[in-house]
Amino acid sequence: MAIAANRDWLADRRDLYVRNIVKDFFQSYDFFLNFKSKFQDQGLSYEGMDQWVGTQGNRGTLWQLKDLSHDLWQNSDPDKNPDTLMFDWMIGTLFHEAMKLKENLYVLVNYRPVWDTIDSSQSDRSDAHDKYPSFFQEITEEINRGIKRIQCLYHKCIKTLQVIITREKDNALLVRYILDSKREAPELWTMKDGLGTLLEKLFPDGIHEAYLIAGESYLEGSWYTEAKIAFEQALQINPECREAKSALRILEKRLNEISVLLEREYTLQQNNHQH
Repeated sequence: MAIAANRDWLADRRDLYVRNIVKDFFQSYDFFLNFKSKFQDQGLSYEGMDQWVGTQGNRGTLWQLKDLSHDLWQNSDPDKNPDTLMFDWMIGTLFHEAMKLKENLYVLVNYRPVWDTIDSSQSDRSDAHDKYPSFFQEITEEINRGIKRIQCLYHKCIKTLQVIITREKDNALLVRYILDSKREAPELWTMKDGLGTLLEKLFPDGIHEAYLIAGESYLEGSWYTEAKIAFEQALQINPECREAKSALRILEKRLNEISVLLEREYTLQQNNHQH
């Protein structure tokens, strides 16, 4: 009974989970790309690792992504949904690789400088003493291998996620997030195989369809300004889009009705005050 209730709870929130999985995935990937670039240019840095991976008491973006993916896709049917099962497995592997990278960085950033200070002040060296440099060298090499493994896993995850996303055309929360990211997080939109590419795969017949879905979602939630902008964007992309023209007429009619109701309510209140 509890399992069935949990499944129903997840089913009701599935669109939100998928939206958050995509959001956390690309935010975590963006961090990794920036980390990798800084590592190549400036060397070792532990900065941001706790926000990326996190701790048991304060989960980072990648940790949250792993948990969301497990909740939604860990028990996927391998015959019906092999892509979601594979994605979940790769995200779990990616998280553990990132955790190892974080721990190795912590050792080098925090203990290597201490060792260098001690080493420079020692005149008598024991055999054990001479082994430490090779120990730190091995960790450095493992960090480089770990970065390559994580890069490979991210690329595989992106390809699998693209397949999964093609079935999410009706997920208005996801579509709205991807469209909003063009303004709020352009780096996620323009990166190679980023959210812009994802949207193109989701709507191969034209991006105007995405703005239609977003506009209808905003309209249902009474977000009229956002709905108008979305429908106008659809028309800008496809001037012959009949659905967008029809939606704008419906929106204009609804706004006029609201205006009449507000004016009537205002007049009624004014009359009541006068009496």
